[in-house]
Amino acid sequence: MSSSSSWILGLDLREGAEGPLVFARWLQAELDKTGDASLVPVHVIEQDQLGLLASADKREQAVSLAEDAVASTLQRAGDETPLTDLQLVDAGTPEDVLASKARAASGLIIGRLAPRGKDQLLRLGGVARRLLRKLTAPTLVVPPDLRAADVGKGPIILACDAQEDSLGAARFALELADELRRELILAHVVPMPYGWSVGYLPAESVKQVRADLRTRGERTLERWATQHGITGLRGVVTEGIVPEELGRLAAQEKALMIVSGSRKLNAVERLFVTSVGSELAASAVCPVAVVPPDYGS
Repeated sequence: MSSSSSWILGLDLREGAEGPLVFARWLQAELDKTGDASLVPVHVIEQDQLGLLASADKREQAVSLAEDAVASTLQRAGDETPLTDLQLVDAGTPEDVLASKARAASGLIIGRLAPRGKDQLLRLGGVARRLLRKLTAPTLVVPPDLRAADVGKGPIILACDAQEDSLGAARFALELADELRRELILAHVVPMPYGWSVGYLPAESVKQVRADLRTRGERTLERWATQHGITGLRGVVTEGIVPEELGRLAAQEKALMIVSGSRKLNAVERLFVTSVGSELAASAVCPVAVVPPDYGS
């Protein structure tokens, strides 16, 4: 990322989904303080929506209705400044259009379905889930109900598994933290084996196991950071369920965002292995950036 950056915003016009717009405008304003950031809002008018219209020129009617919805969205977001470079697209699926436009951008900003603190069945949403699978650029997933006052005053948290797929995330996080003048925390969670914390196990034994896991995690993280020339960062190592621990850390630190790498799992692999990036994006109280493993290489 250079002092000149460009961001694609997937503009969701549903009521209660203004969070990505709010965060995108905040991010652009902050990056403009040290460089030049452009924001291109894109809203995709889907074919099934066109099918519901009765006029002869369905495209013209759809665009007119979308423009009205954009004005209402800006009003709900609390900033009615017109969106420059707004694109209303009536061909292709949202994920294909946004993934294509994001290829040449610094990043893509989208929303999810679930508001913060809501444990509902559908949390991420189909479009966001498919975009995270494509991952043509760093993708920031923002809670739909995020307001300007909710933007974290604290650090950026780099979720590191000490594997090669964290390198792209590390590059992105280091660049963004520098541009935004935010502290960057290097966080590593050692997975706690299922069943080791059940009530009938001796408390002292479980405590010792957790201490041993944390010590090994600290050594692993230090070795990985040194190997890749990442120095001078505050490190946090804990143990437990990875998305839960990272979400807890983000809330505790009032984090601006969490940055996570991606293993780019295919459909079969996802049946057996959890995607930490997707889990975080679906549930965290702050925005989550999921970054391709080859970012910046």
